[in-house]
Amino acid sequence: MSKYAISTFLICSFLFVGFLWGVDVSQLLNIQSLVIVIGGLCMVIWLGFPSDRLKGTVNSVREAFGSKDLEREGKMLLADALRLAKIYRLHGPVALQKAASKVGDDFLRYGAVLVAEGYDQVSLLNSLQREYIKRNEKGASQIQLLQTMCKLAPALGMAGTVISLMQVMQNLGAEGNLGPSLGLALSSTLYGILLANLFFLPATVKLQQYFSKKAANMRIVMDALLGIQKAEHPLRIAERLNSYDLYLKLKKAEGKKPRLVRFNKKAA
Repeated sequence: MSKYAISTFLICSFLFVGFLWGVDVSQLLNIQSLVIVIGGLCMVIWLGFPSDRLKGTVNSVREAFGSKDLEREGKMLLADALRLAKIYRLHGPVALQKAASKVGDDFLRYGAVLVAEGYDQVSLLNSLQREYIKRNEKGASQIQLLQTMCKLAPALGMAGTVISLMQVMQNLGAEGNLGPSLGLALSSTLYGILLANLFFLPATVKLQQYFSKKAANMRIVMDALLGIQKAEHPLRIAERLNSYDLYLKLKKAEGKKPRLVRFNKKAA
């Protein structure tokens, strides 16, 4: 688990304890309110969103709060792309296709296979852009699901409060039970606010950051693949992507020193 996930969990725990400090927990428990808020959310998810989107959203949120470092992943993707560029320059498309099958990232693997199949610049760019748009739309749909939950949870909480208040109004004659009944009626609003602000909102923000970094990594891969298709030198690809230090590390790992170009000084 990442430091961000641990700190988020601790902050939410402190907030939760702060809400319950000095309050009888039994006073906050209202089964009817829980059924209205949580049951309403489940009903909306079931009726309004396909099951595969819900499953994908849960997996994405788990990855976003997990230990996956997307900045480090971006450097690893570029390192793989530079290796593929070297293989393509030295050994051709057959070796590139064989090497691409061992690449872990499916987007880089997909683009490398297209290069090995002989796609030209325009066809390659169009195919990569279609895949890029499709993945961004998938991420946007998952964010939309969480944003819907953010808006819906307080609304369902208010609906539960209204229903509970209607029951309170029917028993106004019993003055001794008026205070506790009003407290239970407002618990629905509390449930909706807590769900929206302590769960759905942080998940939405984290998922937006997650897909933003994923999109940035895909743009880097696209640029590198276009360079591979033109059989550019890995050094040129690395310099264009401001990753010359990464190129030096790869060369050092190979046990070779980077080749330096020397220019003869001309007499004035």
